[in-house]
Amino acid sequence: MIYSKSMPYISFRRFILLFISFGLFIGIHGQSSSLQQLSTDTKDGLEEVYLYLQLANEAKTIDIEQALAYSRQALQLANIISSAEARAEANELIGDIYLMMNNFQPSINYFLISGKLYKSLQEKEELARIYSKLGSLYLTNDYNLESAQYYFQLLLDLGIDLNNQNIIANAYNRIGGIFFKQEDYDEANHYLREALLLWEQLSDDEGISIALNNIGEIYMMRGSYNTALDYFNQSLSISKNLNQKSLMATNYKNIGLIKSQYNEVDEAFSYFNRSLKLFEEINNLEGQVEMMLTIGHQYYLKDDFKKAYQSFIRVSGIATRTNHWKHIAAAAKGLSMTADKMKNYKLSLQYFKEFAAYTDSMKQRQKTDRITELQSRFKEDLQEKELEIAKNELALAENENKMNTLKLNLLIISIFFILIISILILNRYKSQVKKERLVREKNAQLHAAQRELMEIDIQSKDNDLMNFALHLVQKNEMLQHLQKELKKLPCDSDEETAQRISELNAAIKQNLSLKEEYEEFKQKLDSSYDDFFHRLRIKIPNLTKNEERLCAYLRLNLSSKEIAAINTTSLKAVEMSRYRLRKKLGLDNNELLPEYIQSI
Repeated sequence: MIYSKSMPYISFRRFILLFISFGLFIGIHGQSSSLQQLSTDTKDGLEEVYLYLQLANEAKTIDIEQALAYSRQALQLANIISSAEARAEANELIGDIYLMMNNFQPSINYFLISGKLYKSLQEKEELARIYSKLGSLYLTNDYNLESAQYYFQLLLDLGIDLNNQNIIANAYNRIGGIFFKQEDYDEANHYLREALLLWEQLSDDEGISIALNNIGEIYMMRGSYNTALDYFNQSLSISKNLNQKSLMATNYKNIGLIKSQYNEVDEAFSYFNRSLKLFEEINNLEGQVEMMLTIGHQYYLKDDFKKAYQSFIRVSGIATRTNHWKHIAAAAKGLSMTADKMKNYKLSLQYFKEFAAYTDSMKQRQKTDRITELQSRFKEDLQEKELEIAKNELALAENENKMNTLKLNLLIISIFFILIISILILNRYKSQVKKERLVREKNAQLHAAQRELMEIDIQSKDNDLMNFALHLVQKNEMLQHLQKELKKLPCDSDEETAQRISELNAAIKQNLSLKEEYEEFKQKLDSSYDDFFHRLRIKIPNLTKNEERLCAYLRLNLSSKEIAAINTTSLKAVEMSRYRLRKKLGLDNNELLPEYIQSI
């Protein structure tokens, strides 16, 4: 699915400023780009900001760390000269650079600040660009589809407000992409066809090619391969005329997938290799990795496990160098499956552990980033409140100085101004009351925010417990599966192989019986649910320790099967424990045990 067009946008005013700044830079500094020369020779602070932004843009593809340094210098100068527009553009550029570094949370934070500044400046087209970047970041990196849809809806609203058909078409295309990820193909088809209609009205060939490709992907997912192939060929014809290599690469990939469905293996891999070559030509690392993953999976499906293994190894190497967790996890999963098919079970288990570790880390990272984002927004709002209170305090201090001066003058003039002094004193009292009220409101907001953070922390602990529990279940199920598969191997193997199988069985059995992780889980459970256990003991004092833990498992919404897997016991034993617990609690037949536990 193609989510955006390759159309860089730059405002007219920004273009003029960059043009003037660059001209000044060339005229004054010649070939030198030294920071010292810039700060010494450039008189206009705003021009100096845009010189740094120009340098940062030029350095992005050469030295990304230097680009980040230039953009931060631009932001620092923009703050000094209090230029909201320059601050907005500097924050946006820093967000772009962090996105290139695969550091998504700082990128989100800088885009949010930039968007807020553009909104205050009523720069709606620039704001639309920020909404588009935020939505794409959430969508393409699987952070949060709900957030992606929120920003694309804001993008659509801005496009309608500006009566900008191109923005509207892009918003339709991106919203269609969200429904495609959610496998709601009817809604996806509706939005993508709306985008296609608008791009046809605008005679936008690149947009038409994108929409045709995306509609083709819907038909491919539904199994209508002939129709899908027709759409892909239409898209490819346009992208070839445009020499749009990124689009052509995506078209080749999709046509290859169709050929693979028709079991035309040689032709399918021919298209895959064309796609990979184009991604390499345009230095699209993301496209290269996705294509190599696709090639690896296709080799796996064709039972060519050696070539599949080689493809996944290449992906793993690139993903490790770029520290891209999602691709590392995908490569590890592919390597685990391939090693399993090659009967190298030890290597398969090793890669599966790597896959599970990175998957858990990505979930934890997403959760942490979400909390960080909420805290960032909270701090930003809090700083605004503090600034407002500081301004009020400054105004009160100024009024107080004026009143003192007036009192001194009035005392010198005569007693007739006593009434005026009384009025001023009353005003001062009212101002003090207002100040105290503002302070109380600030304290109330702080308490509310603290409560919110506590609730987030509690939810985070519950999620940690759930993830830990599911990890134990997944690990035991995987080990049991491997144990069963080992038992299926022929018994008449040579002595060395039989000895190795026996050792693997023993290792799996030992891992199944290890109690360290279960003890760690119980400690986390006891620590996180201390308050719950206290309330439970007050309400039902005669529960055993195992029954208390069973209540905690039910509060975590774990099924009987999952509870049995965690405790390494049978499903029947768990059901009996639940039955005894119901009797001890005195529940009627129509009362649900989990709902009763949740109410405590």
